[in-house]
Amino acid sequence: MFLVYLNAEGKRTSVHLAGRPSVTFGRSPEADISIPDAKVSRIHAEIKLWDGEYVIKDLQSRNGTFINGTRADVAVLKSGDVIRVGPTEFQVGKEPEKGTGTIIREVTDEMDEGKKGYRTILREIVKSTDEQTKGRKS
Repeated sequence: MFLVYLNAEGKRTSVHLAGRPSVTFGRSPEADISIPDAKVSRIHAEIKLWDGEYVIKDLQSRNGTFINGTRADVAVLKSGDVIRVGPTEFQVGKEPEKGTGTIIREVTDEMDEGKKGYRTILREIVKSTDEQTKGRKS
């Protein structure tokens, strides 16, 4: 599972949750995801894998943690949920969305493969034609 959000610099960022015992949110530099805003507690909330599911828990923050617009102390996360901690929203997903650069690179790679496939087909046609021509001459 992934979290996708805009970081403090406005850059789209994704965090992979798998393999991590927990992920903390807060304005403290010690938080895994730092949110530099006065409305965010030093260590505001935490996500943990519990019994096969990702669970978010508000850590007694002053301004609360919201899941899909509703304040929640504890909630099981599912793909499509939106977490809000202070002014920052996190989209929960099964895999991160692709950025424009990734999409362009993939399309270019596919086009290159298509060209190679086209060339291979042409080579086979020419080879087949050559073989047929040689067969007629014999």
